[in-house]
Amino acid sequence: MRFAAFLESMRDRVVHRSQIGKRKLDRSAVRRQLDEANRQLGERFRALLRTGRLEVPAELARYVDAVKGLEEKLQDIDRQLAELKGEHLKAQGSTT
Repeated sequence: MRFAAFLESMRDRVVHRSQIGKRKLDRSAVRRQLDEANRQLGERFRALLRTGRLEVPAELARYVDAVKGLEEKLQDIDRQLAELKGEHLKAQGSTT
């Protein structure tokens, strides 16, 4: 194999690999956009449910219940964190 042919082969490989890398980056960007769109859709759906402007379809009820449960857990954890932070501040104030 001539040296020029070798260099051309290497160049083709580099170009091909860079195209694969570019497509992977494109895919990641579109995946993030899709995730964000789904998040926004879910938030708007939940807002409509809360205001009573939309009823929960039976096939989605378990997912809505799961979201409610997770929201309640999150609120409970936030409340516990606030209490712990308050206790810590009180303890610091009594030792100084």
